Amino acid sequence: MLMMKTRRTYFPGIIIALVLIAFASCIPQSKIVLLQYDEINDSTYANAFIPEENPLLEYRIQPNDYLYINVASIDQELSSFMEPLAGVNFLGAYNQALVGYHVDHHGMINFPFLGKIRIEGYTIDEAHDVMREEAQKLLGERIRVDVRLINNVVNVMGEVRSEGNFNMTRSKITIFEAIALAGGFTDYARRGEVKVFRTVGGEHFVYAVDLTSGNLISENMFYVFPNDVIYVEPMRAKALGLTPSFSLGMVSTMVTLTTAILFLLYGI
Repeated sequence: MLMMKTRRTYFPGIIIALVLIAFASCIPQSKIVLLQYDEINDSTYANAFIPEENPLLEYRIQPNDYLYINVASIDQELSSFMEPLAGVNFLGAYNQALVGYHVDHHGMINFPFLGKIRIEGYTIDEAHDVMREEAQKLLGERIRVDVRLINNVVNVMGEVRSEGNFNMTRSKITIFEAIALAGGFTDYARRGEVKVFRTVGGEHFVYAVDLTSGNLISENMFYVFPNDVIYVEPMRAKALGLTPSFSLGMVSTMVTLTTAILFLLYGI
């Protein structure tokens, strides 16, 4: 009887010790989450996305972009020196340096016979007008100009099925389409605060987009642009080893704890 009372006296302490051991084996959330910030002191972090305040309606060219630019006129011999590399029928990251014009850190491209042309900050349509105006000085009025962005990629990382850089078929896509390119969310994805990192005119923006909100329907949709970085944070449940259907590991731990307690109390 005395032994039973002694075991019951130590029962709360045993429970606490075993629970602490179980939680000590968990990975802290701070060791999992990338790009952490101080919500109070970090001025670079933006509040939740507000559709009416989205500063970017169309993508604007920035340094390190690659542009495909083709200038043609009726006089083929006159304009042939402005044509990009022939024989390339696919524009992408692998051949952008061969057929594209690089936007340097000053926001300029070096175009044959036209020299340095500032292109940073323009939309693709505006860049088309700039190039047409410059080319007309040399080739006259009857010309055709084609301007396209080659490095048309979005970067998706974090709690998605397949992290990586993905080619965009259009100049902008919805954030849902971008997540779909990465194979969709994992079970641990924080869908209520997906971070989107963006640079506009040398200024950095971070948006926290709630993908569970119905406010993203129709004209309120958040659009992703080339060179955006999307980061999906993990839920705290990942650090605890939990899944939506409850972790088998946690069940195993609870069974082990229960068995250990029964053995200490009753010797079984």
